[in-house]
Amino acid sequence: MNITLKTEYALRALYEMMSRSDADQPVNRRQIAERQGISEHFLEKIFIDLQKSDIIKSVRGPGGGFVLGEDPDGITLWDVYTAVDDPGYTEGRCCPQLPREACLLQGDCKVKNLWFKFASTLKENMTGIKLVDVFRSR
Repeated sequence: MNITLKTEYALRALYEMMSRSDADQPVNRRQIAERQGISEHFLEKIFIDLQKSDIIKSVRGPGGGFVLGEDPDGITLWDVYTAVDDPGYTEGRCCPQLPREACLLQGDCKVKNLWFKFASTLKENMTGIKLVDVFRSR
């Protein structure tokens, strides 16, 4: 598993959207990029992924921008992570560096269950953390 800058930046952008006093109003991507010190081009790619997962929605027209796709109580850390990062072995692969068919010990691997247990625990923990809880504790 690798939590990249994409996940960190996605969380920072979502924090920026949630921390505004008018959080129900669209926020401009450029403003988020400037406030958080994130490349606007990189943030655009992140927003595409977040939109595909319905975590955020685009609002067109004057005063448009982006809003959360649902209440922050319904968005988990796992949702954000899987929207912008590749969960790797958490979705069917044993060892993070090898595709399943490349494993020479596929039928008799002693560490396979360790990775699945780790991935399962990670997913369980991350789905238990809601965005509203993460940002409330800041």
